[in-house]
Amino acid sequence: MIFGWLGCGRAQETGRVWVIQKVPVADCRVVRGFVGAPVDGSVHSRDYSGRVEEYPARAGDGVQYSFLGNDGVHLTLADARGFDLVVLRGGARTRMYADATELVEPTNQSPLHVFGGGEAVQIARFPRRARAQRVSFFGTTNGALAEVGFYRLSRGVPPTGPVVAFQPGEEIALPPPSSAHAPENLLLALQERYLEPERQVRALLAGDGNPGPLRLPAHRAIHLVTPAFLQETGLAAISVGAVLADVSAPVRLLLVVQDPLNPRRDISWVECEAEPGRLDLVLDIADQVVLPWHHLWVTLRASREVILTGPGGRAPAFRLHFVPVEQARPEAVAWRKFLLKTLFSVLSEPRPWGSYERQPREEFFASSPYTAQCPELFLTLDQCHSLAPQDDLVRQYREWVYLRHLPSLSPVCPPPPPPEGVPAWAWYPRLAWLEARRIAQWWLDERLVDTGELGGRVGDDTDWFQQFVDLPFFEDGGTAAQLREAAARLAELADRENLREGINRESTDALHAYEEGINHLALMARWFYGDPVYLERCMDSARNLEKLTVRTGDGRRFYRDSDNMGARDLDRPRPPRVDGHAAPLMWHAALQWADYNRAPEALRVVREWADTWLRYLQPGQWATAVEVPSGRVLASSPDQPLAGGYRAQATVFTWLYALTGDARYVEPFLHYLRRGLAPAPAGTFLNDLFNPGALEGLDSGILERLAAFHPALPLYLRGDPQPLIDATVGNPRPGRAEIACLYDARRWPDMYTVTHQFTDRVFPSLLQHASIAYLGGFTRRNKFNPAQAVSWEGFDTNYAALVLANRPDRFKALLYSFAQRPMKGRARFWALDHGRYRITVGRDADHDQQADRVDWTVTRSLARADTLDLVLTPRTVTVIEVTPLEKLEPLWQRADLALCTREVTQNGPTVAGVIHNLGTVSVSQVEIAVLDAQGRIVGRTTLGPLAAPVDLVPKRLAFQLTLPRLPGRGWTLVADPEDRVPEVYEDNNAVPIP
Repeated sequence: MIFGWLGCGRAQETGRVWVIQKVPVADCRVVRGFVGAPVDGSVHSRDYSGRVEEYPARAGDGVQYSFLGNDGVHLTLADARGFDLVVLRGGARTRMYADATELVEPTNQSPLHVFGGGEAVQIARFPRRARAQRVSFFGTTNGALAEVGFYRLSRGVPPTGPVVAFQPGEEIALPPPSSAHAPENLLLALQERYLEPERQVRALLAGDGNPGPLRLPAHRAIHLVTPAFLQETGLAAISVGAVLADVSAPVRLLLVVQDPLNPRRDISWVECEAEPGRLDLVLDIADQVVLPWHHLWVTLRASREVILTGPGGRAPAFRLHFVPVEQARPEAVAWRKFLLKTLFSVLSEPRPWGSYERQPREEFFASSPYTAQCPELFLTLDQCHSLAPQDDLVRQYREWVYLRHLPSLSPVCPPPPPPEGVPAWAWYPRLAWLEARRIAQWWLDERLVDTGELGGRVGDDTDWFQQFVDLPFFEDGGTAAQLREAAARLAELADRENLREGINRESTDALHAYEEGINHLALMARWFYGDPVYLERCMDSARNLEKLTVRTGDGRRFYRDSDNMGARDLDRPRPPRVDGHAAPLMWHAALQWADYNRAPEALRVVREWADTWLRYLQPGQWATAVEVPSGRVLASSPDQPLAGGYRAQATVFTWLYALTGDARYVEPFLHYLRRGLAPAPAGTFLNDLFNPGALEGLDSGILERLAAFHPALPLYLRGDPQPLIDATVGNPRPGRAEIACLYDARRWPDMYTVTHQFTDRVFPSLLQHASIAYLGGFTRRNKFNPAQAVSWEGFDTNYAALVLANRPDRFKALLYSFAQRPMKGRARFWALDHGRYRITVGRDADHDQQADRVDWTVTRSLARADTLDLVLTPRTVTVIEVTPLEKLEPLWQRADLALCTREVTQNGPTVAGVIHNLGTVSVSQVEIAVLDAQGRIVGRTTLGPLAAPVDLVPKRLAFQLTLPRLPGRGWTLVADPEDRVPEVYEDNNAVPIP
């Protein structure tokens, strides 16, 4: 007997057999996102709704990159010993490369193999072993990369250790499932995997099962199933010893070993061409631990009718090679954890386990299309726990998924206490910041590509960035700098593929319309303050959002249809229907533009909409959806004011109050707050209301009652950081599966990283506690109204901050340096009104939040985005206090000339570019100059007048300036070099010449 793809003759070496070893896969990435489907042992991999989807079909698996058109599957094998055979199922045409080092298809090497496609099974056999640990597939078309298997072939002796011979017995009927949700049931797996003519099952029994031969009909599978194992058993291999009788030509033979714990999947799947004669081979599988009451299932199929016999015409032998359970456990657990990761990451978008209470599993499984996908996840999770009860990652999965079902959780060590001399307020919020920073860094390291994507394309990746809005306010380098750079690349992708003039190209509901990049427009304008390109994109959105709304005959303004909106409405506005749910999110970019310069036209449209909604926001009926033509309230909350659209109502109305000072916009909150009540979501916004003065009319007793609802209020009212410290540390027993505090971070250190959840399902909400301490407020996904008093630059991660006052006319903060020597940095103010202030900086030795020693005092004017240089003394608390002396005119009624580095070009001595006006006042004469490294004017030109974009249409002037000589290093292009024009922001007036 020979295997045709082995290229071996008939001669047999005494005692030696063919060993076909399955090579385990340790990792599988589509581009850079984990997807287990191509190597999960199934050609029926499902998305989270239950549809069968295999790569490259767009499955609901959470990994989709616009980068390279999502082309490229990259597998990492468990070892570097190579492979001789690759089996590809699914019919794909694809090119396979060994050890490709880049994400793009190599141009300097030939494919290891090209699969031509068109056949359900394709086999690549290499004359010499391919010594590669990383294998990549590119250009996959015309089928699916449904399942890829790697095998090593060798001549050797059978594995040593206990061996039990099994022989085929009589045909048997598999027991029916106990329910429709039983992935461990053999009958259900048989029905899913094989058509009716191929469902013959025979017993595989130890000893003499049936003394007769085994007849394999042509093209019909025969399934051999052992009795249930009665105890944990380590299994290393299955060997087959038989004679192919009554055939004179080669036979194509399929041998499959199903996963003994999950029969929906296989752990070895090989086809070979066998010639008449003796058949001796070993299927060397990744070691398995067969749990009690599970079976081993082996499948055979032949290309023509064949009879397998054993010695003396008896039945063929199937020998199971056992190993000690502890020896088998490492490989068994590795495979089971790979399946767990695959199933969990797919289901992490709908998170159906969140509704799993202490109820019968069958009841839970039947409750939705998403919970119907949980049986296999739960099965695998339970098996992982049985196999590796001490494995910490398995514990994390288990407590995350079963949180509401488990009667108790494992003990978690508390966060480490502060070192001697370090204040608790400086220690715990810093730990929270560093944990959120670590999570963000992991994603940047593991998932980021050149387009700024992380694997959820624009629609989900923009949500990921929104969870880390505050990080660049803690530091200007490190992770924050990488975040900003990645976000800038994603912004270009969104502008190119997803947006048209600030509006989503594809019509969809308001939530997903917003996530197509409108949220990212606002983020970029915030992270790159004063950048004219990003701000004008927000202005485009503000201008065009008016077309997504409608003004009724009685003066009401609504979104036309919050369930269906997009750029189509700019040309063909759809008839009005319902405004509600997540529609307030759509104002984000418009409000960001208005926040920069109080743009009257942008505010007018938003306020007309908000004023309309105020009619429907009444005690006992806080409307969340209104039928536009009739004004009939379709949905409301009796006791949660401004709760619509994932608290987007609250965000927009709170931001409008901060921009206009009009208390009507927060009256729904004040209705409760005056009585000392703070129903959700009012409690979340208490500091955002307190800081600009919305709570000034409340007496001290009411404020103290409200302080119980928000940890920042005790800090502002009486300088007490303990509630904020307590919220940051949290509780050992979590209330939900989310990283909301330091205890959560210690319970689940890996659940937002190595599990590869959907990019829009990473919720490190513990960052908000650090933001309140360091910045004076927080923003995150769907809670996007600016609340920060300050940002910090130059201190890296070696400091802590505690903002004690964040008011429009005053600021106070404590800083602590963890560094060993004096550290230079700066504060940048974001909430102070334009005015003259006294700034006092000193040191607090007795921890009473007052400067015992004043280092210096200065009087100067400050406005938004102005900076203050600081030097922090090591291991010392520094107090910064800014108090008002004189209120100056607001900055909003000014021009704002702006340049952008990426719009400036140089061609020899000629410098060209575009200058923008981002303000609300026109400039009568625009001047441009080039300065050398010493600040001397080398060339200048006058461009004439530049209007203000009060109509929400960008106002720009293109220019060219020819210099007397080539620009040198350190030369800059400057607008308004004599500083004659009063501006909203001065730091966007100069850019380096490239």
